[in-house]
Amino acid sequence: MVRAVLFDFDGVLVDSERLHYEALAYVLKEMGFDLSWDEFKQGCIGVPDWDAVQWALKRNGVNGELIVAEVLQRKTQIYDAWLPERLKVADGMSDVLKALAQNFVLAIASGSFRHQIEVVLSREGIRELFAVIVSCEDYERGKPDPTPFLLAMERLNEFVSPPLKPHECLVVEDSPAGIQAARSAGMRCVAVRSYYDDEALKDADIIVDDLRGLLLPEVWVHFQTTPLL
Repeated sequence: MVRAVLFDFDGVLVDSERLHYEALAYVLKEMGFDLSWDEFKQGCIGVPDWDAVQWALKRNGVNGELIVAEVLQRKTQIYDAWLPERLKVADGMSDVLKALAQNFVLAIASGSFRHQIEVVLSREGIRELFAVIVSCEDYERGKPDPTPFLLAMERLNEFVSPPLKPHECLVVEDSPAGIQAARSAGMRCVAVRSYYDDEALKDADIIVDDLRGLLLPEVWVHFQTTPLL
């Protein structure tokens, strides 16, 4: 039985991946490099910002932690400046989260920076719905490694009784890397069709059109009655 729902942030709760792409592409263009949207989807969605920047630089033949740090800092400045006016939340996000919070403990496990998550949740008036937020500052190995989800469960278990087990956690993701992380953590997974087709999301237990699909009765019939494979 599911007792906790663990959300990815970008692409699941907010329509942010295009904004992340535009900010990174802007910085790379300043350096004389380029990055297409398809390339961004291939190597940058679903992973921590550091890994995304590192991947994009390597694709342009550039290596080194110093340059990654510089590009990441510049990209973050641009993204943060655009965030207040340009970042949109997923359709029905507040209603879905409020409904789920009546029956499940909620957490976020994301590759974004904490301040980027907090500003959106506060803006939308839903910060109190999340018992735990795990951001990229909290771990060294991000998705597709299971660490973010396992860490979120560990922190939930500081006050959830009896302690959660992985199969009692449902992950909501939108990327192959995130789905792989959920599977490696031993957790169930719903995939949202945000940026990838069904073939790319096939390792999830269920695929829904958008976040509102989490309120479909058949989703919960499946997860309350089907054993974890």
